[in-house]
Amino acid sequence: MITAIWILKGLIAALFTFVGANKMLIPKSKLLDKGMKGLINLDGKQIKIAGVLEVLGAIGLILPSVLNCYPILSAVSALCLGLTMIVAGVVNYKLKLSIIPNVVIFAVCVFIAYWEIK
Repeated sequence: MITAIWILKGLIAALFTFVGANKMLIPKSKLLDKGMKGLINLDGKQIKIAGVLEVLGAIGLILPSVLNCYPILSAVSALCLGLTMIVAGVVNYKLKLSIIPNVVIFAVCVFIAYWEIK
């Protein structure tokens, strides 16, 4: 089971790092062209801040467990990343976009947090 948790943590961390880096480095117009329609009501600074927070969350998901230092921080990071999926799901629902990816990522984040706390 520990191997499965590490695989899930790696996948979620890679996902949030990739998406967060895109938000930090790519202009809003190109992000919208790439299909990130949920960002339409945000300005450029808000998108950059969201990107930074997603990358920091991904780091917080992995680093405490790797260093074996305050492992509860991995659970907190997983819950915070799950919270971002709730917000993203609400935005996508209001824009009539699919919320299935948000629900799946949220469920994985909550599972990781539960396993880390347990």
